Amino acid sequence: MKTLRQILFFMVMAAIVFSASPAFASSLESDVLYYVNIERAAAGVQPLSYNTDLAAGAAVRAQESSVYFAHQRPDGREVKSVLNGASYSWFGENLAVSSVQNAQKIVRAWMGSPTHRANLLNRHFTQMGLHCVVGADGHYYWAQLLASD
Repeated sequence: MKTLRQILFFMVMAAIVFSASPAFASSLESDVLYYVNIERAAAGVQPLSYNTDLAAGAAVRAQESSVYFAHQRPDGREVKSVLNGASYSWFGENLAVSSVQNAQKIVRAWMGSPTHRANLLNRHFTQMGLHCVVGADGHYYWAQLLASD
């Protein structure tokens, strides 16, 4: 019975990964979600879904990080304030700066950092929002918000 459950789990995970594959992806956000969910599947963690409210917050944070790169907002408020009062039981943020806009490379970079990796593989997170902007310096500034209800 346990083996059957494991087989079913991996079949469901494969279906999720396949349906979110780059062949079906229409945006950078879905590409990042695809690569994140591959990592989560390999670690035996449930996949994330995309949350447009978190993406809106990530858009603000990506822009802010191009000016003030920190896990704090430029005006001193905590990052979670970007959600305008929305309540999540778990919340996290990953930021990055890169010279290229490449979903696979950014997920690989996050997986290479212990704290970012911990966020990506945190079993409590169920949703993700992402945004990437080009800063005045020509670099790409990434913000990924992770949460669960």
